[in-house]
Amino acid sequence: MDRRGLPAMIIFMNPALATLLADVPAEVYGKVFWVSFLATTLVAAVAFSLRGLWLIFEKAGHEGWKAVIPVYHHVIITRIAGLSAWWTLPMLLLIPILAARDKGVKAICLILLFLWWGWLCQRIAKRFGKGVGFGLGLTVPGTDFYFRTALAYDKSTYAPQP
Repeated sequence: MDRRGLPAMIIFMNPALATLLADVPAEVYGKVFWVSFLATTLVAAVAFSLRGLWLIFEKAGHEGWKAVIPVYHHVIITRIAGLSAWWTLPMLLLIPILAARDKGVKAICLILLFLWWGWLCQRIAKRFGKGVGFGLGLTVPGTDFYFRTALAYDKSTYAPQP
């Protein structure tokens, strides 16, 4: 068995693992590294995003752990926006329609969800004393990560009635 491509530490620490890895081509190591790196980055981004949402919930007077529950945190977000929890229902009713085969129906549902989410983000921004631009930043996918983090860590306070 040829062990030239294996690091000496793996051979020294675990001969059984070295035996398994001896048949793996060297170019696979780079692919494994990149997949591991991307997976770690994704987990870190999700954890950081959840931490920001946790802090926003606490800033608004709700328990932070509610940010981790997938559907329930949308109910709390609508409450933070100053709406009844029933306002989560449009989102929950439109999501199953996205499974439709008709692309036109999917497009309409996505547009409605985006408009609903934009309206909700504008209300949340207003409750924290932010402007329309900040609400748009919370709405747009890609910038929402930055704006949610900024909202979580800045010194703004939550006002139930803006």
